[in-house]
Amino acid sequence: MKDTLLIVDDEADLLTGLKRSISQELDCRVLTAIEGAEAMGIFQNVPVDLVLTDISMPGMNGMTLLNKIVQQDRTVPVIIMTGYGTIEMAVEALKQGAFDFIQKPFDLSHLLQLIKKGLDSNRLDREKNRLQQQICEQSSLEELMGESNRMQTVRQQIRTLAKTDVPVLITGETGTGKELAAKAIHEISNRRDKRMITVNCPALPEGLLESELFGHRKGAFTGANEDKKGLFDRAEGSTIFLDEIGDLPQSLQTKLLRVLQNMEVRPIGAEKSHRIDVRVLAATNQDLALKIKSGKFRSDLFYRLNVATLVMPPLAEIREDIPVLVQHFLTKSACELKTEPKSISTKVLEQLKTHDWPGNTRELENVIRAWTATLQVNRIKLENIEIEDSEGFAADIDLELEGPYKLLKEKIIERFTREYICRLLKQTNGNISVSARISGIKRQSFQKIINRYEINVHDYR
Repeated sequence: MKDTLLIVDDEADLLTGLKRSISQELDCRVLTAIEGAEAMGIFQNVPVDLVLTDISMPGMNGMTLLNKIVQQDRTVPVIIMTGYGTIEMAVEALKQGAFDFIQKPFDLSHLLQLIKKGLDSNRLDREKNRLQQQICEQSSLEELMGESNRMQTVRQQIRTLAKTDVPVLITGETGTGKELAAKAIHEISNRRDKRMITVNCPALPEGLLESELFGHRKGAFTGANEDKKGLFDRAEGSTIFLDEIGDLPQSLQTKLLRVLQNMEVRPIGAEKSHRIDVRVLAATNQDLALKIKSGKFRSDLFYRLNVATLVMPPLAEIREDIPVLVQHFLTKSACELKTEPKSISTKVLEQLKTHDWPGNTRELENVIRAWTATLQVNRIKLENIEIEDSEGFAADIDLELEGPYKLLKEKIIERFTREYICRLLKQTNGNISVSARISGIKRQSFQKIINRYEINVHDYR
């Protein structure tokens, strides 16, 4: 494709002459604008490889145009044309990010040399960015391993979603890698230069969550001794990840909806809202459609969050990826524990492939890490290990096949979850931390499940 130049000058005759000469000499596409505002409109809608602009123009001058271009795309070279008495401004333009400047009246051959130099610089920057993006994609997606069709589809969806700024709702069972997916979307996106802010919704007390998310002003409530910037403001220009969004209190669901609708935040105690530039990702392991029916989750908030959906498959549906995951976790665990990687027998691998893995990939990783840390062998065999068979849970549940499919499915999941949690608590004498570690579920999430199903931990101590 031909390079595209944008020439900006308020002298129409100069524009016509430059367009004709540059087009002939450099075989490139030349666009022109007679004022800065017109030039900015072109720049925002057409891929431009170099800008050549006069510095003294009515309305938006060259300096203002330069600043706007640098803010939008720092890689595009801007060459400043200066007249008599504007050299000091040209020097200041260089400090502000201009590629070079040339003084009027100028020699055409010298101008062409500057343009060629600028275009070469632009090509190098584009290639550098392309390679960096490629490396970043590979690094960000390496934790989401697997060669199954499902996982290849997930990775491709992440690449596609990363190119947009739309809200994404990431769904899937606990331990399927929803946070890893959110991290990958952010790190491949144009916002990757700034850190993603992660919010674990159930981990924060309801009374503090509003202040944490949106901030507060000094004196807004007892203990507010100074202004506090909220997590949305800290994510300015970046991404905020709302993990376990299904547990967000209803009182805050309305306020989050307003943020998503208007992209404005109003700190507690503030008189006015202010604009924010934040991309929102959210994740849940719950069926939000059922929560909407029960009145526990706002449907309008769901539709705002669910502009795009990414479904993370449970490990039971991608069993063919277990050998690759096991090898990865063996290497990763050995690196973390500073030991030699262990090998694993075929029989152990086959048993791992048939296990139910209610905690999904996170549970598998925890099992491999535990074996790496505790087994004093170089090769893991069947006689070295014990994997609790979770198939018995399903067998203990009597299926009642009368009623809607979704309702029956929810009942089975609830009974399975309750039984699973109770057995873990019995096994660990009511130790929540140890139970959570065995299950592969975060402690805060494990505690949330206990509260949701009203399980009395003291019965197991």
